[in-house]
Amino acid sequence: MNDIVIYYSRTGKTKLVAKTIAKEIAADTQEIKDLTNRSGLRGFVKGVIDIKFNANTEISPERVDLKDYDTIYIGSPVWGARIAPAIMQLVNNCDFEGKNIITFVTMSGSGSDNALSELNNQIKTKKGNITNSFAIITKNTDIPKLTKKALNDLEN
Repeated sequence: MNDIVIYYSRTGKTKLVAKTIAKEIAADTQEIKDLTNRSGLRGFVKGVIDIKFNANTEISPERVDLKDYDTIYIGSPVWGARIAPAIMQLVNNCDFEGKNIITFVTMSGSGSDNALSELNNQIKTKKGNITNSFAIITKNTDIPKLTKKALNDLEN
């Protein structure tokens, strides 16, 4: 079985979760880069505004070839209880037909339920099969430990 972990990370926390998942399950990884400058407070605020208006954003790569993968993990930070624009753009660009998808989000506070619902619903419109979802609260925590626990919980 071939798995891939696809993620966008503005601050590095979602990347840490993605890399931990990939190491634990021996999966490939693909980082999605947002070509809009999202650094600092100004970048974060612009991202939240873009989310509110469902604005498209340029990403690299524009899409990921998923034909060789059975299970796809997709991860995003939560911004204002929504998914980062880069991941929403990726989902819009890809075909998930016949693929099992596990979604995950990272956040320092709340908003995971709304964000995961938004992401999962969009993936379903692209014919993906959502098999599971989880959230990692990254504020003042041992992120790899929480990620390993979440993966273990998926198996049980």
